[in-house]
Amino acid sequence: MWCVRSDGVECEYDGQNELGDPEEDRRAVASMATGTRRVAERHSKMIKLSPGERMGWWSAQKFDRRVRLRALVLGAVNDARTKILLHTGANVSAVSESFARRLHLKRRTKSDRQIDVQGIGKGKVLTSSRARVKVTLGWQVVYEFEVWCMPHHAGVDLILGTDFMIPAGIRLDLYNSTARLPDEVEIPLIKSHSA
Repeated sequence: MWCVRSDGVECEYDGQNELGDPEEDRRAVASMATGTRRVAERHSKMIKLSPGERMGWWSAQKFDRRVRLRALVLGAVNDARTKILLHTGANVSAVSESFARRLHLKRRTKSDRQIDVQGIGKGKVLTSSRARVKVTLGWQVVYEFEVWCMPHHAGVDLILGTDFMIPAGIRLDLYNSTARLPDEVEIPLIKSHSA
């Protein structure tokens, strides 16, 4: 005979002495705990999510479809305050041409090292220009990093892609609207009002 304990584990029980001596019951329970166990099969819970439906914490939050949900943080590039986009869909990091000119960034151009990028401009954007910048996140942590310089229409001066976020150890916590740095430094995400 198999019984299921309160923790969900099935164990073997011989059914003897159900109403007998309390001392024997105690020994039987002890032998059940040390007897053969097997974990009861568990099935995944299936949830059908209808269009527009939200669950958990998100169900209580107001949601405006006109506002784009983006991971924007306040930071600085070479000590100039700016909005920075933490973009998990971008493989490379890029600074806008206009911001690079404004900061007088020293650009290095190599004709043998060039990329063409899709998704941040109208059509493909080709560039071979790079610049080394100091990126300050959370006003405490400063990273020195090389980014591509290109004209883009992302609405921010700096896009940090996975080539920066993974080595820097940045994790996005969308539930709490924060970006987490190593040593659990938290940077609040700011709202984007661009469409």
